[in-house]
Amino acid sequence: MAAPSPASSSLFMRLTNVWRHLVLRSDIDTIILELLGTFSLERIYSEGDKESYQHLVIQLLAQLNTIFNTQRLTLPSENLQVGWYLGYLVSWEVTLRSVEFVLQTVVEARESLWEVEALRDKYLAEFLLSALRILTLHPKAPTNQRTKDRRDRFARIHRSLERVFDSYPGEKSFLLLVCKEVTASLRIDPDSLALPPGLKYELPNLASELYPLTESLSSQNISTIVTHNGFTNNWLSQFLALRDISFFIVGASIQYVANRETRDCRLQASSARARNAVLQSLETMRLPGHLSREDLISTFSEIFRIILPNTPSLVVRRASNLEIDEGELDALDSLCLKLEERQVISRISDREMMHSMAEITKNIALLDDPSGQSRTSRPRLYVVDCEKCHLVGDSQLRAIGHLKYPADSTENSVVTLPLGSKCLECEEPISFMREISIVRQIWGRLKPLEPNADTINVERHLPTQFQQNPPKAETNTLFNPSYGNILAASNQTYDAPPAPRRHSPENSRSISQSHLSPVSPSFRRFADVNLGESSESGASKDAATRTLLQSDSSREPPNSPGLSTSPSSSRNRLESMSSVVSFEPVRPLRTRTVPVMAPPEKSKGMWRRFGSRKESTSASGDSSSLSSTLLESQRLEEISLKELTHVSKKTIRGKSGKNINVYLSQNSPYALFWNQLNIYVWDVGTSPPTMGRAVSTESTCVLAAVTKVYLAYIIGTRDQKLTLRIVNLLQTDVPPVEYRMASSLWCRSIAICPKENYVVIGFDNSIVRFFPTTNTGDQPREDHLHIRYHNECKECQPVETLAFSNDGLVLLASTRSPKSGMIQVYSWRFPFSNFEEISACRYQVPLHESEDGGISSAIYRTGAGTDDNLVCITTWTQSGIPVIVQPKDGHRSIIRTEISNRQSKLGNRIQTSAFSPTGKELAIVNDRGDLYKISNLNSSPMDVKKIATSKELTSRSDSLAMVFMTLPDEETIVMAWADPSKDKGYIKKIPVSSYSDSYQTPSTPGIPPAIPESPKYELPLDNKDPPQPPAELVSPDTPSTFKSMMGFALSKDSSTE
Repeated sequence: MAAPSPASSSLFMRLTNVWRHLVLRSDIDTIILELLGTFSLERIYSEGDKESYQHLVIQLLAQLNTIFNTQRLTLPSENLQVGWYLGYLVSWEVTLRSVEFVLQTVVEARESLWEVEALRDKYLAEFLLSALRILTLHPKAPTNQRTKDRRDRFARIHRSLERVFDSYPGEKSFLLLVCKEVTASLRIDPDSLALPPGLKYELPNLASELYPLTESLSSQNISTIVTHNGFTNNWLSQFLALRDISFFIVGASIQYVANRETRDCRLQASSARARNAVLQSLETMRLPGHLSREDLISTFSEIFRIILPNTPSLVVRRASNLEIDEGELDALDSLCLKLEERQVISRISDREMMHSMAEITKNIALLDDPSGQSRTSRPRLYVVDCEKCHLVGDSQLRAIGHLKYPADSTENSVVTLPLGSKCLECEEPISFMREISIVRQIWGRLKPLEPNADTINVERHLPTQFQQNPPKAETNTLFNPSYGNILAASNQTYDAPPAPRRHSPENSRSISQSHLSPVSPSFRRFADVNLGESSESGASKDAATRTLLQSDSSREPPNSPGLSTSPSSSRNRLESMSSVVSFEPVRPLRTRTVPVMAPPEKSKGMWRRFGSRKESTSASGDSSSLSSTLLESQRLEEISLKELTHVSKKTIRGKSGKNINVYLSQNSPYALFWNQLNIYVWDVGTSPPTMGRAVSTESTCVLAAVTKVYLAYIIGTRDQKLTLRIVNLLQTDVPPVEYRMASSLWCRSIAICPKENYVVIGFDNSIVRFFPTTNTGDQPREDHLHIRYHNECKECQPVETLAFSNDGLVLLASTRSPKSGMIQVYSWRFPFSNFEEISACRYQVPLHESEDGGISSAIYRTGAGTDDNLVCITTWTQSGIPVIVQPKDGHRSIIRTEISNRQSKLGNRIQTSAFSPTGKELAIVNDRGDLYKISNLNSSPMDVKKIATSKELTSRSDSLAMVFMTLPDEETIVMAWADPSKDKGYIKKIPVSSYSDSYQTPSTPGIPPAIPESPKYELPLDNKDPPQPPAELVSPDTPSTFKSMMGFALSKDSSTE
C-alpha cells in the first residue's frame, strides 16, 4: 500500500493520541461542559476579531465532533447490559443541549462566520450528524420524557437549523442538507432512524477489541444493507448505518495503533475490502433529487482516507481550506493536552491511592540509596550471596565505584563481583549478586503514574490558560504613571509575598549550615541611600558611603495610587520621604577595607570581569540604517551616572572596578546601574526615568539582579567568601535577608524567580543553589548538575547562565565544557525540586576561537495552547550560530538574516536575547548593538528584522541589557546601556506596535537594494492572478463515479492479503 499522505498521517496520529486519553472515561459530561464553558469565556474578548472567533468556533466543533464520534463507538449493542456502560456514555441531555448551544452560536455570529463556508459545510455538519446519531441510538434517554417530549426537543433543533439556513443563504453542502433531513425525520418519529436488525445486536464497542473486523463489518454483510424492500428502503437509515460502519472500520485501525498491537490481523486488507463494499453500496442507494451522488461518495472517501490514504479524493481543496485543516489539527492537539491535564488532576485527587503508590516508590528509592540522596531515574536492587542475603542498591554500588552491570537485566541476571568484595552490611566475603527484577518492574509501573500537578495548578491561575487576551485600555485614558511601583507607594504597607513551598528531603538537598547561614539583623537597617540626579561629584562620593538607619516612626500618610501624578511629583514625593530619614555611619560586617585585585589576563582568576576593556567609542544609538518613521516611535532617554563614574581610585582597584553594569527586571519596569560599590535602582516606566533607590554595597559587588519586590546582590572578599543580600524594595522597614557562604566556589550567574520566591545562583563545578527570598525557615538547597556522573565535581564547568521563563514556571541553566565546547542545558519545573538535562539542546561550539565570550543566553518559552515549548541558545563566538530548539522532538531552527551586507547582518556574536510575554516574538542584540525582532518562530523561514540600534561592543559585556517590558502605555522592548566615558546611561524604548511585518529597510544611496529577508508572494507583472488549472467536467454520459474510482486503486486493496 502506498505511504500515507502528510495530511492523513497527521490526522491519524492526532486521532490516536486523543483516543488514548478519551476512551472509556467517566467524566465525559464534565469534559464537554468544560469545553463549552471555555468557549463562552473565550468569545468575550474575540468579538472584534473575526479571524480569532472563527478559529475558536472551528476548534470547538472539531473537538466536540471527535468526542461524539468516540462516543458512537462506545454505545453498546442491544443484547448487552446497559448498566455497565452508563458511566462511559455522555448523557442524553448534555448532548442535546450542546447541539442547541452550537446552533444558537452559529446563528448569532452571522457577521463573523459568514466568510467561512467550510465551518458550516464541514465542521458544523459533521458535528451535528455525530451528535444526532448519539441522541437517536442512546440507550438511556431521560426517563421522564415521553415520545412526544422527544419529538418536541428534536423539533427545537430542527427550527434552530432552519434559522441557520435562513441566516446563511446560498448553496448548502451535502452534509448540511443531510442534517436537515435527519432533524426533519426525528421531529416526526424519534425512532425512525434506528439501526438495521442485523447491526442492532452484532456491532462491537470500545470495551472490547474492534480488530480483527467482526462479521458485522465484513464486506458480505455490508452489501446487504442497501436493498429496496422492507426496512432498508429508507435511504437516510441506510446512509447513517453505512456511516456508522465506516467509523467502526477507522476506529479499528486507530485502536490497533493506540494499543501498540503487534499481531498480524490483516487489518489493512480487510479494511480495504470493507471500504469497497461501502462505496459499492452507495452506488445503488436511491437518493432524493436535490442530493448529489458524487458528494455522497466523496464524503465517505474522505473518512476512509484517514486509514487508507490511497483512496482517491474527490474534494477540491483551496488554500483557505488547508488553513482550516491545520486549525483542526491544532484543535485536536489542544484537546489532547486538556485531557492529559485533567487525567493528572483526577489521579492526584484520589489521595489515599496516590499516597500508597508514593510510599512504595519512596521505599524502593531508599533501598536503592539509604542516604536519601539518590536521583537515579531507574533504581535497581540486588541480593548478594552473604549468609543473610543482604540487599544492596544500584546507587550504593556506583558510589563505591562498581560500574559493571549486565546490559539488560533479566530474571536470572547475575553479576560477578571482583575478588575480595565484601558485603556492605555484614562485611562478609561475597562473589556474586542477583538482581531482584520485580522491584524494577514495580518502579516502572508505578512511578509514571505519580502525577506532579504543581505546574498545572499554577497555570490555572495564569491568564495564558485562555487564547484570547483582554482588549487594551484606551491610550487616552488618564493613569498614574507611578502606580504600582516603589516610587508611588514607598510609604504604604504591603503584604508579604507568599512563602515558598517546602521541599521534601528526598527531592532536595539542604546546604550545610556551616556553609550557608541566613542573617537578618534587626538592630540596624541596610545601607540604603537616595541620591538625586543633580548631586555633584563630591557630594555623591560622600553620599555613597552613608548608610540608612531606622527611619522616623512618624510617617506621612500614604499617597493614593489613584491620583494622576507626573514623574516630577514622584521625585518630590521620594525626596520628601527621604528627608525624614537620618543618615549615620554604621559599622559594616567587616571593619577592615578589602581592596579588590584585578586578576591576571591569562589566569583563571575568580573575580568576575565586568564589561569590556575595549568598548567602542562610536556614538551611542547609531541608527543610520533605520527609517525615520520607525525612529519616531523610539524614545532615547539619558540619565546621569556621575555618582558611579566619579569614585575614588583608592576604593576601587583594577580596570574592572570602573565598569558600570546594567540589569533589567523581567517582571517590573526597574533597571539597575551598578558598580562594585553602589547600586542604583531606576524606574524606566516613567519618562524621563526616575531614580528610586541607591544602595551602598559596603564591599565588592560581583552580581546583582532586581524584580518588582526584591533587589538581590552578592558581595565578595579577597578570601573568596561570598554574601548574598536580598532587599525588599516595597517594605522599607523589613530588614534585608543575608546568606553567608564560606564555600570556595565562585558565583557566575544569578536570577530571581518572577514569582518572588527564590534567588538562584550558579557556581563553578556545575552547582546551582536556591535561596528563599524571605526568612520563613526554609533552608537554601543546592543541586549538582553532574550528580548522575559523579558525586563531587572538582574541575567541572561553571554555570554560565540562569534564566526563568516569563511565566516563572521553568528555570534554565547552561554550561559549556572547557574541553569539548559542548553546551548543555538543564531545566527545573515548578516547584523546582528536581532537574533534568534537555538532551535535545546539546550544542557543540568549537573552543580556542578569538573573542570567545561563551554562552550569552539560554532562555525558555512556554508554549501556549498547541505551540511547542522552545529554547533559544546564543553565544558570543565566531561559529556558534543562534538556534531555537524544540525540546519535545529536538528540531532545530537556525536564526540568521538573509541580507548579505554587513549593516544588517545578525552574525554569531550575540549579546543577549529575550522572548516576548506572549512568546510569539524573540528579540536579539548582536555585537554591533543592533536589535533584531524575530517572529514566526514555529515556521521556516522565520521573519528576522532589524528594528533598532544601540551601542557597539567589541567583546561580551554586562554594560548592555535588553528585555520586553509591559509599561503603562503598551508592551515595549527596552534597551539600556552605560557609557562611562560620558558619565551617562541610555534607555531606549521601542514599542512593539510600532513595527509591522511590512517594514523594510530603506535603500541607501550608493548601495544596491537588499534581498528581502523572507519570501514575498507577488502577482505577475500584469497584476493578474496566475492561470488556474482547468476544472474537470463530468458529462452525464460518464460512467458512475464509483466505477471510475475502482480503476485507480481500490481493486488493488481488495486483493491484498
